Amino acid sequence: MVYEEESIFNMALAYLKRIDKLLTLCDIHSMNKDIEKWNNTLLTLYREISIKLKTIEREDLTGMDETKIDNIENINLTEEHATLNNINRLINNPGHLQIYRKHILFLLHSLEIKMRTYMQSKSLLLPSKDDPRRAITRR
Repeated sequence: MVYEEESIFNMALAYLKRIDKLLTLCDIHSMNKDIEKWNNTLLTLYREISIKLKTIEREDLTGMDETKIDNIENINLTEEHATLNNINRLINNPGHLQIYRKHILFLLHSLEIKMRTYMQSKSLLLPSKDDPRRAITRR
């Protein structure tokens, strides 16, 4: 019984370490404005957190809704357009990668914020105030 609990704890710790490492890489790539590496890191992060997300949250991140970008010149980009599908659609077109660089960086930034918000709501970043593991920090 104790062995199972220890294994679960160790797996959970390894999972959170992977997420932390990916978030650190996101920070580095965003500071370097390295679009392709930042995008690839966000894709990997999405795979890690997708198991914790509801279907509607996964669709919000992947872009399986009406916020698809067909022609970037005719729209006012917002955070709603920040989806993995839209970003990959722009990155995979070499002309767009150069012409719309600032737009792509905005979308990457917005998508990462969305992911972090979902991760926080699932207690993957900071523990909840009610989490008994935080009791030691409350005095």
